[in-house]
Amino acid sequence: MLRILKTTFSKGVAGLVVGSAALSKIKNVPVVYAEEQKQKLKIYDDPKPEIIIVKTPTRLEQGIKHTRLRVSQAISDLEQHIRNVTDQWIDIEQTTEREIKGIISPNERLMPDVLYVVVAGLAGSLAARKISSYYFLPQTSRNMMAKLCEYEKRSPELMKIHNSVSDVANNTKQKFDSAIINLKNIT
Repeated sequence: MLRILKTTFSKGVAGLVVGSAALSKIKNVPVVYAEEQKQKLKIYDDPKPEIIIVKTPTRLEQGIKHTRLRVSQAISDLEQHIRNVTDQWIDIEQTTEREIKGIISPNERLMPDVLYVVVAGLAGSLAARKISSYYFLPQTSRNMMAKLCEYEKRSPELMKIHNSVSDVANNTKQKFDSAIINLKNIT
């Protein structure tokens, strides 16, 4: 093995010598000499360049963000709509409460008298209810009729209904009055 190494080494050295002699005989071949540069080694490492990481959202993140914003807007719109409906409902309640307080007379007892009117209306006819309401709750009945007339002025259909009911009530009252007069004449 040692012999193989010597042979290979001697062939390589011989080739190097022959090659350099041949090159020196050829003209116009530039010869390059290696120069050793002396560099002073640094004590510190070179500063590392600053790395700036820019995070860009993925399509999935953008889609989720867009969906979340739309859902938030829809919830906000729904809350506003609920607030508006609630405000309208409270306004209706307050208006109704004012109207009822304007109709009911503070000088009249409501509880037993309203029951009497209801029982008279159930037991008799519309005329009986109307007569009992004017007997037990005269001021409240007048206020209610005034409010009804106010609404009738705004609605012609309601006025037609009221006139027909009033005609029936007047006819019934006339028949009732004539029946009472006939009874008095008989006795």
